[in-house]
Amino acid sequence: MGFRPLILAVLALSLVACSHAPPQVVQVASQVNRVWDPVVGAWSDRLSVFLQASSSDGNKVFDRLHLIHDGQQLFFTLTSAQWSVVDHPGEYWIGTNSLAVPGSLPTGSWRALLVTKSGQKVEAAFQVPPAAPDAPPARTGSVSVKVEAPGRYRVTGWVDDTLVWFRDPKGGVFARSKVVGPEITVLPGTASFVLYSYDKGRGEGLEAGPFLVQEPGKPADR
Repeated sequence: MGFRPLILAVLALSLVACSHAPPQVVQVASQVNRVWDPVVGAWSDRLSVFLQASSSDGNKVFDRLHLIHDGQQLFFTLTSAQWSVVDHPGEYWIGTNSLAVPGSLPTGSWRALLVTKSGQKVEAAFQVPPAAPDAPPARTGSVSVKVEAPGRYRVTGWVDDTLVWFRDPKGGVFARSKVVGPEITVLPGTASFVLYSYDKGRGEGLEAGPFLVQEPGKPADR
């Protein structure tokens, strides 16, 4: 009988050692992006949401991310195979740059619910503010890209200061370049490219593309 307290103590320590600490959401970053689709020929609003998450059991424990707007009864789910990962030293971010919502993108309160493979959950709230009353109107004009010479394009209907994402044939971004002015020179190996800028007046991102690399004299919109 004298060994019973010792056995119980060892079992208790074993259970504590095997228990999983709950995951944490350190912070949430969100932004509305206004996106021009050259195939459809129209603008749409998409939500960019990324969570800085951490777990003592490693980053591979995260399984599902739910994005919820209770006011509009919207519920979106991203699996670990669907979300994007941004891995900086000491920081691990997961999320999406292109959450599309039927109709107009609802502002106000959102919830992010992160679930691990073992079923543990952690929730964080974030806000999507509406544009300020004195903000300029949202962009509605078309964006087009025309080939001027091999590897050189001219953009119309876009801003002068832009960031270009160069994509490989699989759609991966292999390089970025800041461009001032309407002319863009693509890098070797580029299959398509995307334009990005930030509208300070409205507090939202601007995105156009992807534009396929084409032969001279042909539009790159499709």
